[in-house]
Amino acid sequence: MSNMDDLIKEKVKYDQVDYPNENEMWSKIIRKQQNHHYKTKKHSYKPKIILTAIMFTIVLSATPVLAKYTTEILDWMRNMNRTGVITSLENGFGQEVNKAVENEAGVLNIHNVISDQNGTTINFSLDIDHDDSIYAADFEKALLKISDGKEIKMEANAVYNQETDQLVGILKTDEEIPHNSDVTLQLGGVKEIQLKSIELKDLAQSNTYPEKINIHQDGISQIEFISNDYLNGQYILDYLIDLEESNNIEDAYLSYKIQDETIASFGVTHKRPQANVIKRSDSLEIQKEAVDKLGVFLSYTDTVSYKPETWNLDFQYNQDLAKKSTFVMDIDEKIEIGFQQLQFKELVITPSRVKLYFNKKNIDANSNLVYINYHQIKLRIGDQELSGYFYEDYLSFETQELIKDITNKEIALTLNDASVEYKAEKQDKVELTNISDVPQTIKTELDGYPIDITYYANGSDLIVESESKNEQFGGIVQNVIYQNGKKIFAESRSNDGVLRTHKQVETFKNIKEKDITLNFFFYTVNEDRAKTIILQ
Repeated sequence: MSNMDDLIKEKVKYDQVDYPNENEMWSKIIRKQQNHHYKTKKHSYKPKIILTAIMFTIVLSATPVLAKYTTEILDWMRNMNRTGVITSLENGFGQEVNKAVENEAGVLNIHNVISDQNGTTINFSLDIDHDDSIYAADFEKALLKISDGKEIKMEANAVYNQETDQLVGILKTDEEIPHNSDVTLQLGGVKEIQLKSIELKDLAQSNTYPEKINIHQDGISQIEFISNDYLNGQYILDYLIDLEESNNIEDAYLSYKIQDETIASFGVTHKRPQANVIKRSDSLEIQKEAVDKLGVFLSYTDTVSYKPETWNLDFQYNQDLAKKSTFVMDIDEKIEIGFQQLQFKELVITPSRVKLYFNKKNIDANSNLVYINYHQIKLRIGDQELSGYFYEDYLSFETQELIKDITNKEIALTLNDASVEYKAEKQDKVELTNISDVPQTIKTELDGYPIDITYYANGSDLIVESESKNEQFGGIVQNVIYQNGKKIFAESRSNDGVLRTHKQVETFKNIKEKDITLNFFFYTVNEDRAKTIILQ
């Protein structure tokens, strides 16, 4: 590849996708409330703290127990928090606060705080009066003010708990609260949210999806379906939700049922192609014959009220047990994942979470390999195996139980199940001739894999569908048309390479020519590129 920097810029500009992150994970938690008994009326680099393994074992063996909460509070804590947070709470690594403050909007209760080198989580509940049935709440302001003058912005989310008649939630940040600090929590600007649902009755058959369904309700204009397919035991649906200019929609997505049973789905929210357009891809693990029975619903959150008041609650953080129970190890290992190199530098083990920090840099590449995306990330500490995720500058692994005495235990990182993205060669192209509104299909190959290219006109737009029946071929991520020395990329794509589907549907805007050359640009292949790195 002659100019990797240009290639990276193209990837950043045109590969418009938000990979799953903690916000997406939080959205899953919110949706999960619908299936549990919480039915709703609505809805930096830190200094090292090195501890010997012997001391680490002693500290873990002498922990207090979690304060006695009501069953309802314990239930929602377990349902909303990460397993590592619950492990920390149940083993006494959190600090009980149990303080309340009241203003004109209602009463804020802070229950407990877990803070260590891998971040801080605060459990809270909110008693407020509301005229409408609510499902969840968002907050404009969530800030920790520390006595040393430092301010820490926090992410705040809450759902409505019918059992306690409260908004219950968590505040979280990747930063640590210093030991023996006087802390002021500022929380305010509450946006109360309703969860609404519309059954889309026209979507009963898997192969008869209409292109668009008009909604015209609560600021939602329409749903446009880009593609749907069934592959390898998964039903995959790509769609756009068009919002009207004036709307209070916080989130919108499709949900699924068969009869009265909710069907779980994995969803990816892509970067918005336009300010008022939500783009999503959903994947459901269901039997093919069940697709015809699938009930599809438009679910969305609508802000119904706003309270501008701010709560200010003071407390002292003096819990240092988690800090003393932190194990830090320097790491000097590298891996290459296409045009990037990851330099692992530090492993931080706390009672709530394990993080493996890295630096990354772009490297020169002499091949057409662009990027390796590992779908399975495991960290083994002795006999305990943790699943992890990539974040901006670290891998994060959720603890399932206390990690005791790591002395003489092998620690190994394993990366598996890879989707490898390549840049196509100059000769990788097909000729599209006699373009009309009648679909035509060309059979061709890319990197030795068979591909069907179906193309047709839709008004002034050119629609290109690419699909491979070979399961090893991940799919075409992006095609390009060269005209007058310029690159023309599709205005919209059904698949941005996140969900592993072999089908891609691209819309090229305002293509007037009847004969053009379509150049393959990026594609993925599922490969066995397993890597194991022994960290200790």
